[in-house]
Amino acid sequence: MSTPKISILTHNIGGGVFTNLCTALVRGFKELGVDCNVVVLNASDAELAKCGDLPVITLNVKRTTFSLLATARYLREYQPDIILPMPWYFNIVAIWAKYLAGTKTKVVIGEHNIISLEASIEHRDKLHLRFLPVLMRYTYPFGDGLIGVSKDTVTDLVETLKIAAKIPMQVILNPINPQSVDKLSQETINHDWFQNSDVPVIVTAARLAKQKQLDVLIQAFAQVLKVSPARLLILGEGPLRSELESLCQSLGIAESVCMPGYDPNPYRYMANCDLFVLASAWEGCPIALQEAMACGAAVVVTDAPGGMKDIVDYGKYGILVKTGDPDALAQGMLQVLTQPELKQHYREQSKQRSQDFDYLKISKQYLEFCQLVLDIPRNKEALGR
Repeated sequence: MSTPKISILTHNIGGGVFTNLCTALVRGFKELGVDCNVVVLNASDAELAKCGDLPVITLNVKRTTFSLLATARYLREYQPDIILPMPWYFNIVAIWAKYLAGTKTKVVIGEHNIISLEASIEHRDKLHLRFLPVLMRYTYPFGDGLIGVSKDTVTDLVETLKIAAKIPMQVILNPINPQSVDKLSQETINHDWFQNSDVPVIVTAARLAKQKQLDVLIQAFAQVLKVSPARLLILGEGPLRSELESLCQSLGIAESVCMPGYDPNPYRYMANCDLFVLASAWEGCPIALQEAMACGAAVVVTDAPGGMKDIVDYGKYGILVKTGDPDALAQGMLQVLTQPELKQHYREQSKQRSQDFDYLKISKQYLEFCQLVLDIPRNKEALGR
């Protein structure tokens, strides 16, 4: 069977979750002999140079809103067999662009978050995003397949948003590059907390936003300090910085919490911390957690909707606690901090589990699903339309 031509549609290659995801998939596809490229709205010469040998095509538009016609032109010119759009808003663009272009390209939708919660909580003040689920409900059924990054992302679409898309669906976790992560994790740390200190350090890497429930983590950390000395390093930036700093002050723990902002290499902290924690209210499939496990960090996560449960396999590879509960989170953190044997056990479990996220393994799963979609006859009767 010949390999399909695959295009990945996303906003940019300037960094962040989707840049990492797309580049990991492209590298995997290339190693599998697949003709593949990344299509982005725009890219600077510096960004293109940084990507090296990765095939990147720019649409030369500034915003997703203006990308429909440019995407349709691209489909007519390149005519890929499959297009993988990501994140959610590009799913809609790709489906409309396909029909506008009149090509046979099949659109494999990528769902990367719990959209019902993302729209109603994180984007409740952004009218155009709050009502996006309605647009999805009437657009997604015209896709050709759907990949969800966790079981809950698919369940949310089908059961909560009532998207009646009679198309093949599959859960595939996000890819990472464990070898690259391991190499970066060995870089020097200049932070005082990691210089021969006997005080354990807890690390999280998350945007300072409602979804990440960092207020719950800080409240739980305050309880930990009543039992054991510890420090909390929060890597990330976002709109809730001042609110979280005020919370630390009010709890009297400001000296034990550090929020240095975004760090391009969080892996060195993950590899040297005593515990990595993700206290989110919901997640798609958090790459930060996967990468922390690749660094060999013992992890504690919440049982929130999304992929954290899938990643730790419901407690096999990390401690799983009730979401939104500072008491439960504090107990989970103390389990690891006060039991060296348990911490070592979960370090080993993390390393073992991280091999399942290797970009080549995940790319093979994507390719197998794409070939399945291409083998399905496209007609109204087959799709029940």
